[in-house]
Amino acid sequence: MLSLTDKLDSTLVVTGVGELPVNLAYNTVLKWYSIGEDKRMRIVDKIRVGWQLFFNGVVLDFGSADDYEVASRAISELLEYINEDPYNVPDEANSSSAPSPEVFSYSQDAEAIYASFIYDYGIDLIEERDKMRWEKFRALFNNLSPNSPFRRIVEIRQSDTRGLKGEELVKLTEAQSYYRLKGQSTSQVDDAIGAMFSMLATQAKQNQ
Repeated sequence: MLSLTDKLDSTLVVTGVGELPVNLAYNTVLKWYSIGEDKRMRIVDKIRVGWQLFFNGVVLDFGSADDYEVASRAISELLEYINEDPYNVPDEANSSSAPSPEVFSYSQDAEAIYASFIYDYGIDLIEERDKMRWEKFRALFNNLSPNSPFRRIVEIRQSDTRGLKGEELVKLTEAQSYYRLKGQSTSQVDDAIGAMFSMLATQAKQNQ
């Protein structure tokens, strides 16, 4: 989580390995989300790729089940940090101004997000690859203005058609059809990733 007083951590203490440098560039995290969306990739392959993304593939060679367990536990812990929300706690109503992860996809909405960062902040995300940290990206992303291209798309998806008639109803229905999510939402990807790590944790306990 972003802090105005504390430095952003650049390392993570990994159980069974020690302190390792961690890559939390915003595009690294978004790459992980795209991997999470890939239903064709095996879980073990996702773990190896995740370790390569976040920890640059150091120390572990995945020659044993223990390596997968260490990597799984480390990535799971890192994702808890990545998903921290300063305004929400689990099981409470969503009071944040951030867009609901149920109505957007980092991959499908990439163009709108890119355009919105230029629109609101004058920031070119392509030029910020491997430089902007995830914490900074998320703070800016969660506070994009209602007039930004991305937030306008989110508003269309969330708009209620009840009570609308005639041309107004047709226009909104057509816009919702055009901008509908064609794949998994960010929330669904998070759920799938969470389920994956829960399964791995259960298997690890059974093997002890």
